[in-house]
This record gives sequence, structure tokens and C-alpha cells, in this order.
Amino acid sequence: MNSFVTFGRWLKAQRRANDLTQNELARRAYCAEITIRKIEADALRPSRELAELLARALEVEAAEASELARQARRRD
Repeated sequence: MNSFVTFGRWLKAQRRANDLTQNELARRAYCAEITIRKIEADALRPSRELAELLARALEVEAAEASELARQARRRD
């Protein structure tokens, strides 16, 4: 993930690349659809656990998922 791209923007791009709706991604990550909307709008930073669930739902490799979880919690 590029350091200039927020986790929310990355999530939205990955969700679309995987042809998933916000609802489907939320279902796969065991969270509410509104949570996905807020993260994609950069209005909410996901917990480390949720970031890892989202990465798994998007089938991101384990090594990259850990870095993504760290980036999700980083303050810009």
C-alpha cells in the first residue's frame, strides 16, 4: 500500500477490484455495512482486528495483511 493512499481508499479500490459490494465485504468481515462506508470515507479507522478481517476477506496474503493492519491504525 502506498504511503499516500489512506486505508479507506485502498479498501475501496480493493473491494471494487474484487467486484464486491460494501454489504458483501461487511458480511465477509463480520461487521456492519455502515462500518465499511465510514472506513472508505476515511471517517473511521478500523481496529487492528477488523483490518486483518478485511484483508482476509479480500484474500490479501498474510505477510501483507499484517502491514495493512499496521497502516490502518497509523495516523496521517
